[in-house]
Amino acid sequence: MNMIKEQKLRTVKVNERGQIVIPEEIRKDLGIKKESTLVLIERDGEIVIKREEGILTDLEMENKFWRVLTEESFKSAWDKEDELWERIYKKEKK
Repeated sequence: MNMIKEQKLRTVKVNERGQIVIPEEIRKDLGIKKESTLVLIERDGEIVIKREEGILTDLEMENKFWRVLTEESFKSAWDKEDELWERIYKKEKK
């Protein structure tokens, strides 16, 4: 079953101090309360706003991705360990 995420589009105005108000409905949907910590990310000419908890989850997932990629790369290299050591040995003898 394909689940389609609901998207909401709202406009907000920036006041003279550079502040915006996140609409109540969006705050409720995302669990943003008074004293919540948000992270602003400038990326490709856009501002992305995430809850601090979301950033930690994203970082954990990214770390997991790089860890798996690194492990697979090492496995590939170690599968060719004899070949690699042979190349190194030949270079040292020259």
